[in-house]
Amino acid sequence: MLVRSQPIKDELSEGAMLGIGNQHRVRDASVTAVFLADLEPTKRINRIYELERGHRNVNYRSSFPLSTSFWIGEGHVATLIKDVTTSWLSAVRQPMPEIEPVQAWSYKNTSLVAQTFVYGAQSYNLSTAMMEGYDPRRVKDILRIPDRYAIPLMVATGYEYEGEEENYKEDKTLRLGLSEIVFDDEFGQEWNPGS
Repeated sequence: MLVRSQPIKDELSEGAMLGIGNQHRVRDASVTAVFLADLEPTKRINRIYELERGHRNVNYRSSFPLSTSFWIGEGHVATLIKDVTTSWLSAVRQPMPEIEPVQAWSYKNTSLVAQTFVYGAQSYNLSTAMMEGYDPRRVKDILRIPDRYAIPLMVATGYEYEGEEENYKEDKTLRLGLSEIVFDDEFGQEWNPGS
């Protein structure tokens, strides 16, 4: 969802954002994109199935509702049953996906969409800032977001500010070095870009 209204941006800034940096970004950005993760994705299976009609192989479509319900079914018990089943199959029969809670699955997929949004915005010379520092309960209340959805991240989006900012200064964020996060072939083996 895109938040463009200045009064709503002001309310989000003051009532839900953590830290002066995020408050400033939401208040001053042209748009704040609020990405929602569906925590009940199986409710859309029939709609997705209808969209697939005529575009996928009939065999794929015939197994789609059942397999999708199994892989992304909601709830702790469903996750436990799927994890036990797939762990056993992986050990004795064939490669299987690792089962994760629906929130992790939904956050992952929503984050991929957010990343694409950021790349698209950058291609139009827009600046972006991904944010996780907010109170999701308050954001949901202000934006009237149903409980079915979670908010993995928000992205302040707009043109780079060119004037001097009187009351805001942000230091550059420190990052881990590449040798600490990128490995070559096996975990822990230092990456050598020249080889």
